[in-house]
Amino acid sequence: MNPVVTKVILTVGVALIVAAAVVTRRAWLPAIWHAIPSVWRIAKITVAEARRRRVLQAVIALVILIIVSMTFFSYLSPQEQARMLINGGLSAITVFGIMLAIFVAAFLIPNEVESRTVYAILAKPVRRFEFVLGKYLGALIVLAAVVAIMTVVLVGVLVVQDHLVEDLPDSVFNPNIAQVVFASAMSYCALAVLTALIVLISTVSSTTMTVISAFIIWVVGSMQSQIHDLAEKATGAAKLLLLVMYHLIPHLENFDFRFQASYFVPIPVPAAISAVISGILYTGVVLIVASVFFNDRQV
Repeated sequence: MNPVVTKVILTVGVALIVAAAVVTRRAWLPAIWHAIPSVWRIAKITVAEARRRRVLQAVIALVILIIVSMTFFSYLSPQEQARMLINGGLSAITVFGIMLAIFVAAFLIPNEVESRTVYAILAKPVRRFEFVLGKYLGALIVLAAVVAIMTVVLVGVLVVQDHLVEDLPDSVFNPNIAQVVFASAMSYCALAVLTALIVLISTVSSTTMTVISAFIIWVVGSMQSQIHDLAEKATGAAKLLLLVMYHLIPHLENFDFRFQASYFVPIPVPAAISAVISGILYTGVVLIVASVFFNDRQV
């Protein structure tokens, strides 16, 4: 499509959205002011419940152990050890973060329904979409805390290694620490997108099916480029299925910047910004659909 036509379409679309928001402000502004405190209360309850689970402490301890154990590979050159630490640490943060996101988000709504505590919550002046958003926000806060702790440990190990190894040609600390933090933040963005999709599935499915579906989405979302290549070569129903998977499942691989961080390659900022914007839009749509599904659910 012509770039000029694309800009015109985007401009008209944004103008229509703004006009609709202004016209309907009397309908949605009161809802927002009512929703903010309700969503925040539910999020705080979700965080408090997650803190009582041993799995959080176990995951954090395991990742710290993995990161620290990488410093024992003294037979590697300083540069290779730095790369291994960065790549291995970021991989541990990503993998265990996604596993934690799956097992935290998959139990948020089904547990409330099965234990019937959802009745007491919805009996209060809490709308169903506020309940869904509050659970999602609580999961994001938990994941943010865990990712932050693991990132601080990784950065601390890198700084210590940088000071211990004097013959390192290029300092690990400068400028690669910024890249490590950026790559970790992008991994968190991937977790946010995946968590929204898990919350959506949990509104219509059991805990077991939600966990299984989440693992499938994780695998497919991490290899979307391969899915696209397969779709180009496939025909018939297989091609249609692969294209549906490619367009509906989030492209989690777009948030992966471990290579750039570990091999001291500059971060492609436009690609990162595009991934974040796409993730925000995707998450917004998914949460709207999740709210609609949960609103129609008989609980």
